[in-house]
Amino acid sequence: MFRNGYLLVQGILLLAILPLLRDVQGGQWTPITSEVTFQCNNVRTDYSAYVVGNHPALGNWDPAKAIPLASASSSTSTSTSTSTWTGNVLFPGTDDGKDVEWKCILRHNTIPTDVQWQADPNNIVKVTFSIKSVGTF
Repeated sequence: MFRNGYLLVQGILLLAILPLLRDVQGGQWTPITSEVTFQCNNVRTDYSAYVVGNHPALGNWDPAKAIPLASASSSTSTSTSTSTWTGNVLFPGTDDGKDVEWKCILRHNTIPTDVQWQADPNNIVKVTFSIKSVGTF
């Protein structure tokens, strides 16, 4: 009986200070999110890289809803010029600990219907509060 009374007091105290905590953050609650850094390597420089996957934040495998990445670096070999592309995607905190499948896709810079998919198998990343995942062509 004593424990229940103690928990009741803690619950009431928590409810009393919640408005104070909200006010500390400018009057708005900030939901917890997980941020994943995606990286696509060996991208030909006449293409732009995107990430697409089995999650709404990654377009649910729809190339038209893929997330664009930004070019990070370039390297030149004897036959072809390639680059590395990266980008961050936020996932809701409710996804923490879930596996997300994803792939890099390429879109030609001058021919938007020219889309190339990274070869199988899919990349898998476990969503946590801060993570990086890499795919290579």
